[in-house]
Amino acid sequence: MPKLELTWPGELPPVLLVGAGVVGQAIAEAHLERAVPFVLGDQSALAVRAAAERWSGQGIPVAGVSLPIQGMSAVVVGNRATETEAANQKQPIDPIPIVIESIVEQVQAKRDLFVALQQAFGTAPVLCSNTSTLKIEQIADAGLAAAGRVCGMHFFMPVHARAAVEVVATSRSDQDAIDRVVDHAGRIGKRPIRCQDGPGFIVNRMLSPYLNQALLLLCRGATESQIQRAALAYGMPMSPLELIDWIGAPTMFHAGRAFVNAFPTRIDASPVVPALVKRKRMGRAVGAGLYDYTDGVRSSELAPESKELIEMYRTSRQAFTDGDVLRLLAIPMWIEAGSLLAEGVAESMNTVDQAMAGGLGFTAHSNWSEFFNELGQTQIDSAMNRWGQSFRSMNA
Repeated sequence: MPKLELTWPGELPPVLLVGAGVVGQAIAEAHLERAVPFVLGDQSALAVRAAAERWSGQGIPVAGVSLPIQGMSAVVVGNRATETEAANQKQPIDPIPIVIESIVEQVQAKRDLFVALQQAFGTAPVLCSNTSTLKIEQIADAGLAAAGRVCGMHFFMPVHARAAVEVVATSRSDQDAIDRVVDHAGRIGKRPIRCQDGPGFIVNRMLSPYLNQALLLLCRGATESQIQRAALAYGMPMSPLELIDWIGAPTMFHAGRAFVNAFPTRIDASPVVPALVKRKRMGRAVGAGLYDYTDGVRSSELAPESKELIEMYRTSRQAFTDGDVLRLLAIPMWIEAGSLLAEGVAESMNTVDQAMAGGLGFTAHSNWSEFFNELGQTQIDSAMNRWGQSFRSMNA
């Protein structure tokens, strides 16, 4: 395979995407949708080849390249210039100015990758992590030559249906690096939501307790259809149970563990997620999660094995109204919104609104905060008190 040139033909600079798994390919598709060429790399040559063959079959230009990183297979995707045109159009620009990684959710693996990238390409490239569970500061604290070039660029699942990405700054992130990532988000048609580093950033900070609460309610007596009705009435685009399958049980497990470690008094982690991992029901991508999937189409009800798990971990058979379920799903999100503002992770409630709409697809109201404010503090306090009583009874 030809060596990767450290220059690039045409107007758009190269982007290196590391990780050819489900999320990595979804991020790649977002680039293809906006005709932004990129290099895709992964330690698995099979994963890179499978993605390359699929895109090539769709008529998208794909060519093998060699990256100066040990063990990494790579292809360049979406560059339509011929070799002659490439020779005539080369322009000296920074080699690989932006890297977006979506590899395994392990701090050391991400640290090792970023060290290798700076050794290969120097300190000019911005190194973005698509982590959904780890703090960016942990990843950047790896003896890097330039920790200021590290930030977060967090995409949401399903990537094609979410309008935004979180651009996450640490206390050491260079402003130039953040600005470059913000510009790149716009290039691929995503609205950048700027925030500060912290457990779960904004979206996952609010999402984790919401999804966990759905599983707890399911094990207490709320029905699958009731949870879906309440979520849609609340303004969410799908049932939280279906969203769990989109995210995948392994990511859910890591996200839940990160939330529990950060806020041990605010969540009672459902045992259903680790049980799904143990039974290899990893989610929509493998056709088996809480639901079964055939050619990407969800089964009409929970899978029989998932129903068995719910019964195994059932704590009660309470009767809930749809309104009860809606409030119990919403209250943990209200709590986290207040905490995000107090801690400075989100600059304002407007930022939270952008995260709810662009990251979670909230659509029922023009702004999520309007729904929050309409309730009034008295009702919120009352609801939180009810939630606290409910939480205590779940642990009794």
